[in-house]
Amino acid sequence: MVTDKSITRRRLLGAALAAPFAFANTPGQASLTGATPPVSRIVSMDLLLTELLVTLGRQPVATANVPLYQRLVGDPVLDSTVADLGPLNEPNIEYMLSLRPDHILMADWQASSLEMLEKIAPVTTYPVFAGKTPAIEHVQGLLRRLAMQTDRLAVADTIIDTCEKVIETASRALSGFDRPVYVCRFNRDGRNVAMFGGNGLIGDMLKRLSLRNAFEGRVNASGVTSVALNRLAENSDAVLIHFDRGTETDAALDRLAQNPIWNAFPAVRAGRIVRMPVIYPNGGVRSAQRLAGQMREGLSNV
Repeated sequence: MVTDKSITRRRLLGAALAAPFAFANTPGQASLTGATPPVSRIVSMDLLLTELLVTLGRQPVATANVPLYQRLVGDPVLDSTVADLGPLNEPNIEYMLSLRPDHILMADWQASSLEMLEKIAPVTTYPVFAGKTPAIEHVQGLLRRLAMQTDRLAVADTIIDTCEKVIETASRALSGFDRPVYVCRFNRDGRNVAMFGGNGLIGDMLKRLSLRNAFEGRVNASGVTSVALNRLAENSDAVLIHFDRGTETDAALDRLAQNPIWNAFPAVRAGRIVRMPVIYPNGGVRSAQRLAGQMREGLSNV
């Protein structure tokens, strides 16, 4: 990973302004609705946008925080040639300049801190959080908009159609499942959990599959919140689904195995625990498709 934390924001902007490269496109903010010619050398600054881009079969020349993408998203796979620009909000500008991108994608939450990138290449800002729109519908819409920008609209329609079929198949398979479910991720300390719900990708998928979420508390814009471990015992009939994050999850489970309170939880005593591969809670269409398949497989024998 190439980073230089000594570069300040002012120096970053100065580097962009003084760059010797002459880009084919005029720098500035690209319209989300206007006609945009297809671009080839794309930089993506957000995990969701990177996932959507690679889902369309377009590898970026660079993206922010490659290790984080590999850990939280993973599928679709980033090509080994994709350059790592460092932190999501503190990219290595000099390195980006050397890559000569012709377009930059960023999330709306990054816009104010990364406005200097408009001096390097045209920027398109996408609203990555669903708000009141169902999350799956929202990311499908983002995929189509990105497909228009990269000349992949037919590909996007095929991908969305496949995703919908996987969701429909999972919904039919789980039609007789009548237990509520908790969906969570254990913290390493074994005392707290990240709980999923609301209108995030995971909460919306539960609705699409006609599954009842046992957690009804408030969540953030990504559909996640941190709660104490004992919240998992509030519904004694629930199945507990947790995402596997490798060594972090192993450490949590080792601690929980020695916790008499955890071992007394109804779901634990009854063996209603499902461990499944991690899904990025603010993921895209491929993440949604994977989640539907994992829910079908994971709950089929509970």
